[in-house]
Amino acid sequence: MDVLIFGVLMAIALFWAVGAHNRLVRLRAEVIRQWGSVDAVWLRLLVRLQGGIAARQSLVTSFDGDGELQALQSACDELMEALLQARLQPLAAEGQKQVLALHQKVVLEIRALLQKDNEAVKPDLEIALSRMRQTLPAALIPYHVAVASYNEALTMQPAAWLARRLGLQPATKMDLSVNAS
Repeated sequence: MDVLIFGVLMAIALFWAVGAHNRLVRLRAEVIRQWGSVDAVWLRLLVRLQGGIAARQSLVTSFDGDGELQALQSACDELMEALLQARLQPLAAEGQKQVLALHQKVVLEIRALLQKDNEAVKPDLEIALSRMRQTLPAALIPYHVAVASYNEALTMQPAAWLARRLGLQPATKMDLSVNAS
């Protein structure tokens, strides 16, 4: 009888562990999927911005700020590279911090160009900045919901024990509030 009770308890523990593991993996996959959506929005914004920069450079040869456009182009390239690295490791906090820092650099470059008195470039940059303000926070909402669910599941007992054994790390939220002004 003791062997039967022990077997039932072991079966319950095994089924729980498999269920908890599957839930953690599913929630982690959802975070990664939602990051893919955010990455796609960021990439689309950068491609449009870079296309506008290239068009302005070819059309406006009299613009004094060609160096500033080059600086913006360089900042966009760096952000695209950081997005590539974050795509390879979507839950790595350092990669996401790099993306945020380079996003801030792009925003600062756009704002610096908006301070110049060049009406040929200003409308495109204002539109790009406006699109960033509107689409990125909206794209981050489902990502933040997925991160909150995943992180909450990692802290629940006894699943937290299993998560530590499996080496699952919490995901980080992306805070664009520094770019809101």
